Amino acid sequence: MLKVFLGEEMDSRNLAKFALKHLDFTLLNPDADENQISEFLERAQKWRPAAVCVLPSQVSRAREMLDSEIRVASAAGCFPDPNGDINKRISDIKIAIQGGADEIDIVMDFEAMMDLRPGEARATLQQLIGACDGLIVKVILETSCLDLEELEDAARIAIECGANFLKSSTGKRGGCTPLVAEILAEIAQENGEVGVKISGGIRTLEDLKANLDSMEKSLEINSLGPERFRIGASGLLNPIEELLDT
Repeated sequence: MLKVFLGEEMDSRNLAKFALKHLDFTLLNPDADENQISEFLERAQKWRPAAVCVLPSQVSRAREMLDSEIRVASAAGCFPDPNGDINKRISDIKIAIQGGADEIDIVMDFEAMMDLRPGEARATLQQLIGACDGLIVKVILETSCLDLEELEDAARIAIECGANFLKSSTGKRGGCTPLVAEILAEIAQENGEVGVKISGGIRTLEDLKANLDSMEKSLEINSLGPERFRIGASGLLNPIEELLDT
C-alpha cells in the first residue's frame, strides 16, 4: 500500500522519487520561444522523467535532444480541441509520429458525450486512435466537463476504442480531483492493462498525494510502473527538484 511504500511518516523524498518516475513533464504552450523549449528539454534531460509531453511541432526537437530512455509524448489531434475537422486532427497526429513520438495524447469529443451523442464520440475516437499507428494512446476525457455518468461512459468508450491510458484533463477547462482519480482507478482495475494518467491542477506533492490516496482504494499504486500510471504536469518538477537536488 502507499503508506507502506512511503513510510509511516509519508516521506516526501520517496514521494518525489515516485512522482518523477511516473511524470509526463509537460510543455504545451504554442507561444513558447526557443529559449523556453531548450530550458524545458534540458531540465527533462537532467531529471529523466518517464516522458515529456509536447505539441507535435516540438516532437522532433525533443527526440533529438533527449536520451532514448525518455519517452516523447505529444498532445496531438489539434489539442486541446475536442472536435473539428477530422482530417486536420489526423494530420496533426501524423506530424507528431513523423517527428518521432512514442506516445500520443488526444482529446475525446467530450462535448458529444455531454450532448448525448456517444456514437459520434466513439466514431471520431476510433479514427483518431487508428491514425496513431499502434503507438501508446492516452485519451483525455476532460472530466471537469462531465458528470459522473458521462465520465464512466466516456472512459468505457475510450477503452473499447483502444485507449492505453485514461487521462483526466487537458488542464485548460479544470483539472483532476481525488474523486475523478478514484473513478478512473476503479475502471482501470476492472479492465486489466489499461493505465491512468492524472493531469490538470497537480502542482504540488500535496496535490498528488490527495489523488494517490483516492486511487489506492482500487489500485496498489506502488506496484504500478510508468506503463500503467502517469502524472501529467508542468509545475510538479519544481517541488521535486527542491527535495531531490541536495
